[in-house]
Amino acid sequence: MIEWENGEITLEPLAVIAADDPITCAVYGKENVLLELESWKRFKPIAKRQKKLFRMVNQAKLRSYRTAPKYQYGYEVPKDYVHAVRLDEKAGNTKWQDSTKLEMAQLDDYDTFKDYGHSGRPPNEYKKIRVHLIFAVKHNGQHKSRLVADGHLTEVPLDSVYSGVVSLRGLRLLVFLAELNGLDTWATDIGNAYLEALTLESVFIVAGPEFGEREGHTLVIYKALYGLRTSGLR
Repeated sequence: MIEWENGEITLEPLAVIAADDPITCAVYGKENVLLELESWKRFKPIAKRQKKLFRMVNQAKLRSYRTAPKYQYGYEVPKDYVHAVRLDEKAGNTKWQDSTKLEMAQLDDYDTFKDYGHSGRPPNEYKKIRVHLIFAVKHNGQHKSRLVADGHLTEVPLDSVYSGVVSLRGLRLLVFLAELNGLDTWATDIGNAYLEALTLESVFIVAGPEFGEREGHTLVIYKALYGLRTSGLR
C-alpha cells in the first residue's frame, strides 16, 4: 500500500516501486523486518551495506530536492531561464521573462560586462566561468530575477574577503537611542550595491539565452557581480 502526497492510498506492485526507488524500499524493509521475505530479499545487499545505504539515501533525497517543483506564494519558481520560459508559456504571460529583462537592463546600466563580441577572445589571463539566474517571488506577487556568478569556479583568494554587516543587537541599540533622544530614524536601500564597485577578478563568461541578442558573446565581468568570491569585500 502506497500513501501519496495528496493523501490517496493505492495498491502498487512491489516490483514497480523497486524499479523506481530501491533505496527507500531497502530502508523500509530493514526498519520493518521484511528482508527475509521472498519478495524482499532482493533488497538485502543494499541494506547490509549500512554506510553506503545512508549515502545512497542522502543522494536520493538530494535528487528529489533538485527535481521537485519549488513554489513561492502560489507560483512555481523556475530552475533556470529555459524553465522560466516554459512556465511563462504555460501561464500565458511573460512575467519571468520580463523580470529577467529588467535584471539584464540594470546590469547594463552599471556597465557590468565588457562585450568582446560573438566567440570573441578575452585576454589570456582571464578564466572562463559560468553564471546562472536565481528566481524568486515576493510577498506582493512580484517576480524577481537575479544573475549570479558561479564564484566557486574561481581561485580561493589568499587575503580575507570578509565583509561585516550590522548585527541585530546593534540595530536595536540604534533604535533605542533614537527613541530615547527623540530622534527620527530613516532607512534606505541601495539597489544593486555590489555593482557600484569594480571587480579585481579576471573572469569572463559566454552569454546564454537569457542575454537575448548577445547570446554566444564573450563577456568579461567588469563589476563586482553577485557570486564572485571578492564581491562582498569590494
